[in-house]
Amino acid sequence: MGALGEKFKEVTVSVLPITILVTILHFTFTPLPLLMFWRFIIGAVTIIIGLAIFLLGVDLGATPIAQYGGRVLVKSNKMWFVFAGGLFFGFLISVAEPDLQILADQISHFTGGILGRWQIIIIVSIGVGLLIAIGLWRILRRIRLKYVLYITYAIIFILAVFVPPAFHAFAFDASGATTGAITTPFILALAAGVAHVHDGRTKDATDSFGLAGLASAGAIVAVLFRGIFARNMTIGGDIDMPSVSPEGHLLSSFIKIIPRFVREAFLSIAPLIIIFLLMQFFALKLRKRQVVRVLIGLFYCLIGLVIFLVGVTGGFMEVGSLVGIKLAAKGNGLLLFFTGFGLGMLTVLAEPAVPVLSKQVESETSGNIPRKLVLIFLSGGVAISGGLSMLRVLIPGLALWHLLLPGYLIVMLLSIWTPDIFIGVAFDAGGVASGPMTATFILAFAQGAAHEIETADILLDGFGIIALVAMMPLIALQTLGIIYRIRTSRNNKKTLTKGEAND
Repeated sequence: MGALGEKFKEVTVSVLPITILVTILHFTFTPLPLLMFWRFIIGAVTIIIGLAIFLLGVDLGATPIAQYGGRVLVKSNKMWFVFAGGLFFGFLISVAEPDLQILADQISHFTGGILGRWQIIIIVSIGVGLLIAIGLWRILRRIRLKYVLYITYAIIFILAVFVPPAFHAFAFDASGATTGAITTPFILALAAGVAHVHDGRTKDATDSFGLAGLASAGAIVAVLFRGIFARNMTIGGDIDMPSVSPEGHLLSSFIKIIPRFVREAFLSIAPLIIIFLLMQFFALKLRKRQVVRVLIGLFYCLIGLVIFLVGVTGGFMEVGSLVGIKLAAKGNGLLLFFTGFGLGMLTVLAEPAVPVLSKQVESETSGNIPRKLVLIFLSGGVAISGGLSMLRVLIPGLALWHLLLPGYLIVMLLSIWTPDIFIGVAFDAGGVASGPMTATFILAFAQGAAHEIETADILLDGFGIIALVAMMPLIALQTLGIIYRIRTSRNNKKTLTKGEAND
């Protein structure tokens, strides 16, 4: 099976569980209009095709650019150049992130256009770029990740006091959405490139992890900072009830939005093409074959991004919101809770990057933390986050910060006893769990449920699910890190005792 076939397999495994669940709900609790159901199926197939092509393009184009860029930055031997380069790279790659574009569309819609799509994308991308620059500085100065995280999250929670409640959800959702299909591998490659070149070799593997986690924090800081200037601003919109026009044919909802997404995808990918060509002209001097390979990869990113966005917008997300509306209308809170719980579990188990993460943890712990244990902790944690999101919709007055504040306090307390490498892996894993299915279907599902329940507010309760999904891996993997530390300590004591007995 070729590279594209492998990507199709990965993405199909990610999209199929949600598709099967919706099909089951269609024939049981939430029958959908037939035209809308088939548009959902077409949307799912389109997402699979688009995301597979996009991810292949990431491997061929975006990731090599990050690796080359990291080496160029470090070899300059100028800290200001590394900082500026990190800011620039972080900004550009965040602008191209599909999950962020979907979230920005949703925020723009539900705020009545007051917070525009490109305004959100640019604000978030500035924050991502700034924290990536700080993260690269941290790697070069060999400052422990936990200290940078403590300062960053202290700033976040101070800012959160002064912004409208809706911005809490926008900011923390942006943190999960911005570390998605293109941003996460790009950032990991950039960190690895810098860490590898600096002093020839790093002291250990810890410097290669944590940059994606800092990028997520940058998105939060940027959106909260924007929220400070929105305290006296009235923001509000309403969800459009999904409807199917009798005159519309099966493909009309897809065809009419293609020109828009071709234009927007080009604006997202073009800066990466420009920066690569500038790097090639002034620094890299790669062979023609290597240049062509990267450019082909970026072309795949462009085509895949268009197909993905068309599939999401043309038929996939509106079904997510309608399923949420219909389930909430039944008045069965338990059914809604367990549907959210199940969606969370299905999402994380189906994410293509989760098996890679579980292997990584097993390898780093020399088998002391097996893959199955990682999967149990992750899936359980994210399932709980899906259920908690539905509780926010069902229980009046249960605000997002009631869950995030104690959650992140637990995260920071755990980091005191967690081995450094687990801290980096845990914060990077937030982007792994909050993948394309969370940013599309599950977000729309939560918004639909919030629309239907009278006591819920679509801005306050319809957003925030990405934030909770992104938070749970931080707790789960750091807990595993502490378990690993305890097991290692016990094994060392046993070895020492045996050695003394033999003496």
